Amino acid sequence: MDLVLDKRSYRPLYLQLTDYLADRIHSGEFPTGSRVPSERELAESLNVSRTTARLAVDQLVHTGVVYREQGRGTFVAAPRMRGVQGFTSFSEDVRSRGCEPGSQVIRFGPHSPNLEIRSKLRIGPDDLALELVRLRTADGEPVALQESYLPRDLAPGLEDHDMTDVSLFKVLRERYFVYPAWTEAEVKAMLASPGTCELLGIEPTDPVLVVDGLTFTDSFTIVEAVRTTYRSRDFALYLGRQPLDEPRLEQAQ
Repeated sequence: MDLVLDKRSYRPLYLQLTDYLADRIHSGEFPTGSRVPSERELAESLNVSRTTARLAVDQLVHTGVVYREQGRGTFVAAPRMRGVQGFTSFSEDVRSRGCEPGSQVIRFGPHSPNLEIRSKLRIGPDDLALELVRLRTADGEPVALQESYLPRDLAPGLEDHDMTDVSLFKVLRERYFVYPAWTEAEVKAMLASPGTCELLGIEPTDPVLVVDGLTFTDSFTIVEAVRTTYRSRDFALYLGRQPLDEPRLEQAQ
């Protein structure tokens, strides 16, 4: 490695090393999924202390640029998906970060939903919804489990389509002239069920981020109630600029 750290700089050595490693990762020298040098290798090749090397790698882990696997090493993470403002479809979001979206259909067909889903879809107790459960991938790597529920009369015959590696929103727009326009979502951190852990290739103790969303057309017709469970290292919450409410003084009760 060709790096000279400036010991007279106001910027700490570990942050200089962090910048250097991040530049090499973003340039593609270390592609997604590749192993980065260990802290010992960094210390020896760059003539820095193990502490400096560890702090630099810690910074990259903290910002989601790399991730550690116990007993294996440190690896370059895929660029994180961003939400919630400006939510697009999963396929569109994955393509926006330079990856190829894919999916494996787990279940697809008529379904008698629970009370919570019926309430969200505004359907009666005897009405069926259309359930679509898919394991979503980016460049072939599992990143999310997506459970979608649609009013069955929204897109008659939709269950006859092959939804493998296909954007649901694209099918709705092009085949049924249904145009998803608005999304509201709630994000929470959880531990996944054993079945979800197996599908996502994570440990039972690994946290996941769960996004519960509702999608509407411009006229606020319900399109979809969806729960997407992301591996936490693949998803980052993004909130764009928003006007702040006028300051208010809370009265003591």
